[in-house]
Amino acid sequence: MAYLPGRKVGRRKKGRRGSADKPPSRESEYLDIDLEKLKGAYGELEAAHREVRESHIEMIFNLAIAAECKDADTGGHIVRISDYATEVAKALGLFEEEMDALRYGSPMHDIGKIGIPDKILQKPGKLNPEEWEIMKQHTVIGARIFQNSRSPILKAASEIALCHHERFDGSGYPRALQGESIPLFGRIVGMVDVFDAIVSKRCYKAASTFEEAVEYIRSQAGTHLDPKLVKVFLKIEKKIRKIYDANTTIRHFVNDFEKF
Repeated sequence: MAYLPGRKVGRRKKGRRGSADKPPSRESEYLDIDLEKLKGAYGELEAAHREVRESHIEMIFNLAIAAECKDADTGGHIVRISDYATEVAKALGLFEEEMDALRYGSPMHDIGKIGIPDKILQKPGKLNPEEWEIMKQHTVIGARIFQNSRSPILKAASEIALCHHERFDGSGYPRALQGESIPLFGRIVGMVDVFDAIVSKRCYKAASTFEEAVEYIRSQAGTHLDPKLVKVFLKIEKKIRKIYDANTTIRHFVNDFEKF
């Protein structure tokens, strides 16, 4: 090529010529196709995962209801326990994965009652010492049902079933654990289970008022219940009240409907 005055001669930068108009290679076309297939496969996998998760949760609630099917308010009870426990978990700032495990594991807290005779579960009066020892075994039975599970939710269910009747002062059962040696989920569910039991009618007692139940929770800080969790419970009392009121309204509606 002839030298022209005023023209700078140098190396041409690689890749500039025709780079904007260069047609895609066959390999690039294959890659685009594979990416589209990958996106589709990923979407299908996500949908399948959601379906399995929903079926898993449905199974958990069905099992929980089966465990207490003799109680007319069982469905309401396990939903309230889940809702109350989740509000406490939110106030504690637990991670989303932890809240999910607690939300869906807590309804299984009394799953071990499947192994307790009806004559004990439905006895209107106070249990005698022998009957009480049999009743306490529902914690161990419940824990054994899920003890080998790899699911985070069912692992939580096993822990909750075993520990929700432990007491902060060490006087609970089945292992007489004390203080923070009681797993957090067990302490949370133990507290909200006590609250819900107080405000609920049972074959052996009448329901107490919301205010009476809150005062009882306050009085049990440091003995039956973890004082830190009691403080959190009292802090979110309005949210607890909202759940309580919603369920009371539903219960009254059902009772009125059944009269017709």
